[in-house]
Amino acid sequence: MFVRPLVYGAGGMPQPARPGDGLSNPQLFALTADSNQVMGVPAISAGIYKRTITSARTDTTATAAAILAAMPNMDVGDSFLVLVNAIGNTLTLAGGTDVTASGTLTVATATSRWFLFTKTSATTMTLIGL
Repeated sequence: MFVRPLVYGAGGMPQPARPGDGLSNPQLFALTADSNQVMGVPAISAGIYKRTITSARTDTTATAAAILAAMPNMDVGDSFLVLVNAIGNTLTLAGGTDVTASGTLTVATATSRWFLFTKTSATTMTLIGL
């Protein structure tokens, strides 16, 4: 989940963390349902999404509204990464409502791929497969 923790600047005063402060605390969210699924807010906010499937699947992200409601501290331009792992077969990600997807959206069998979520306006996000 995107939470802006406090960090201490050069003057010793607490301030909200900003890009480049190097903070991360990923958790694993594993899903074994062998069907197309919604990659919901809990999976996205965990930071590591592991999918075990027996045939090729397409998962769609939660809507931008749902993601942004769960991450109210995001400013326009803020981003976060999610690592997606596909076990058993190929997984493709698609953007939910108001999430524009681009880049390489397919995760090959037994591999992982990074995805970058960015807040682009008060109501929209982008998803880029890296």
